Formats: sequence, C-alpha cells, structure tokens
Amino acid sequence: MSEQTADLPISQNEYIAGAFFGLVTLDLFMFLTHCLLNGTTTGYNLSTIVITLPILMVIYFQRLHSHQDH
Repeated sequence: MSEQTADLPISQNEYIAGAFFGLVTLDLFMFLTHCLLNGTTTGYNLSTIVITLPILMVIYFQRLHSHQDH
C-alpha cells in the first residue's frame, strides 16, 4: 500500500468548520458580485452570513480553547 499524501481531518469538527467557512466565503463572494454587477447593495439579503458567521466564530474560539488545554 502507498503512503497517504494528505493529512485528513481527524475529527468531524474539521468538516463542519470547513463547511461554515465555505458558506461565509460563498456568501461574501456572491454579495461582492452583486455589488459589482448592479452597482448597489440594495436587493441582496445577507441573512445567511448573519447566521453562519457567529457559528463559525464559536467553532474558531472553541478550537483556540481546546488547543490551549493541550
């Protein structure tokens, strides 16, 4: 068997954090695209980022806290 070339995330929390990061990044990209194409911020709903950004921050601070314990 060959060696593993990439380190896979050990826990499922890595996948969840990555998914929320992807949602925030995608929402910001779509918002900036909307602003460039329409020339205004009106007509775009940022409710997704209002929900996902605090969840991502909680995951980040929990990760910082768990790394300090080790």
